[in-house]
Amino acid sequence: MAGEATCFATTGSASQLFASAINILTAAQCLVPDMKSAYGTSPDQDHFDMIIVGGGTAGSVLANRLSEIDEWNVLVLEAGPEPPIESDIPNLEGALYRSKYDWQYGTKNDGITLQGLRDGSVQWPRGKMLGGGSSMNAMYYVRGNDHDFQTWYDEGNPSWSPENVNSYFRKAENFQDMELNKDPKIYETYGHDGPLVINTFNSSYADTIQKVLDSWDHIGVKQVPDINAAKFEGRGLCSFSRATAANGVRQSTYRAYLNPANNRQNLKIVTNAFVTKILINDDAQAYGVEVDINGEQKTFYADIEVIVSAGAINSAQILMLSGIGPKEHLASQDISCKVNLPVGQNLQDHPYVPIPICGNKPGRDNEDEKMFEVLRYFHDKTGYLQQGSITNMAAFFSRCENMTYPEYQCHLVMFPQNSTTARPYLNTFENNVADSITQCHSHNALYILALHLLHPFSRGNISLISSDPYVYPDIYANYLSDERDLQASADGIMIASTLVDTPYFKSINAFIPKVDLPQCDEYEFLSELYWKCYSKHMTQTVFHPLSTAKMGPDPKDSVVNNFLKVYGVGGLRVVDGSIMPYETSGNTNAPIIMIGEMASDMIKDEYLSKPIDDTASA
Repeated sequence: MAGEATCFATTGSASQLFASAINILTAAQCLVPDMKSAYGTSPDQDHFDMIIVGGGTAGSVLANRLSEIDEWNVLVLEAGPEPPIESDIPNLEGALYRSKYDWQYGTKNDGITLQGLRDGSVQWPRGKMLGGGSSMNAMYYVRGNDHDFQTWYDEGNPSWSPENVNSYFRKAENFQDMELNKDPKIYETYGHDGPLVINTFNSSYADTIQKVLDSWDHIGVKQVPDINAAKFEGRGLCSFSRATAANGVRQSTYRAYLNPANNRQNLKIVTNAFVTKILINDDAQAYGVEVDINGEQKTFYADIEVIVSAGAINSAQILMLSGIGPKEHLASQDISCKVNLPVGQNLQDHPYVPIPICGNKPGRDNEDEKMFEVLRYFHDKTGYLQQGSITNMAAFFSRCENMTYPEYQCHLVMFPQNSTTARPYLNTFENNVADSITQCHSHNALYILALHLLHPFSRGNISLISSDPYVYPDIYANYLSDERDLQASADGIMIASTLVDTPYFKSINAFIPKVDLPQCDEYEFLSELYWKCYSKHMTQTVFHPLSTAKMGPDPKDSVVNNFLKVYGVGGLRVVDGSIMPYETSGNTNAPIIMIGEMASDMIKDEYLSKPIDDTASA
């Protein structure tokens, strides 16, 4: 499937930022010679056994696992291209935002909330390339808590017990932190033979990060060696983070799952292939898809199944355009309803509220040393480019000390004094807001505690505004619309902000700057009411939208069943984050990979254990 090695594309950001180093190193030669050439030619055949709509995080897993069966011909249709070089370099994931590798979605402005953000809208970067979000995320590997999956199981999804889910995490994993592997409990927690490499970043700021972890420990959030292996207890846990990266290179599902399978004769991967409709016959059987490949309209037929793995936004849109969704909503767009299901409803996301802290350490970076580290990266994949742009630590905590799962997750984004990167990081905020946060930055380091509410009650929706597949749907995130979430956000901020009173932060004269947010001027600074107002206007996304094709036992409030089959339609499944009934306790990349692994086995078990019944419906 792949020809000779060629240069990969770039967004331009890498060459602009590191032009001198790249010119010295490359002299117009390829930077990463082990890359494969582009996928993308339209298949000669039009019939396949399995058609996978979307080559993203879960779609890449499916492509690998299903094509392990030699007699199955598998077609993957991905709307975007292959990832560019910036995707492989851990520190450059931000360069992909607002590029052609990003769908560039945004939430609707209601004119009332989120007014600290530009246009009152939250930008929703979503990967539009092979590997999907795993090709542009922050690479955190967090499984979630057993309580999360017990909840799924208790709601009537018997395959998704903590025990079964953990077995599929292990199936995916290849844990390579040799130091942590010496701990028997950690070693037994992880898998060691899977395709997905899990490791730990070697951070340039490890000493400072350790001091921040000590500060969390000081306020009762206990430091542990590994979050995924530890049992949640007390006020909470904190740790250096695990990452989907190895030897200075991102381990997306594109790299871990698709590349190893790309020479299989029974697997065809087509890029720049935008699926516009699922074909469903009068017997409610999915039998193919309509797709735009570089402007050419094509139809492909599935002899066994169509599997939709396009993500929480696109999967919902494709299903609704195909006549699967809320009947009245589809009628409003002149779409004939084939199956009345709550597609696009139940939208959930982890809201993110930034808590800025100024302190006089760490000092300024040495720009000459940074340029040397760029050279180091292209020489041996070391240096600061081999680590993520967000520090490799996280704290998980709750308001009460007797809970078995966390209510909050807190990352740390850190900018040394007078950095050139802090202001661009804040460019999603109104100028006055961003300027007030960075006002202290010329003489201080800037720490941003990224607080995430892990189990929000608020629900949004994805709604069509046209039957034209090229028109983006409206996204109503409804962040903190449930009063319980607003209270929880304020409570979480007040807990996290006590870090400024710990020994390390006191030693650097840390303080929380007042943000220029006129909507909150009436409230006492740092009071509960202030933080409620602040949350209402400063909340963003941590890029975890889910649940728009919810899994559950009842089609009145769910779209797919335990086996991820769409209710009322034969030969059609959804396999991605949109099926998750609830948010998990952490970053969602790992659970979505697990979903792809389990779904692959479900499909194999069904069709390899009995003759295929084309009339079977979910």
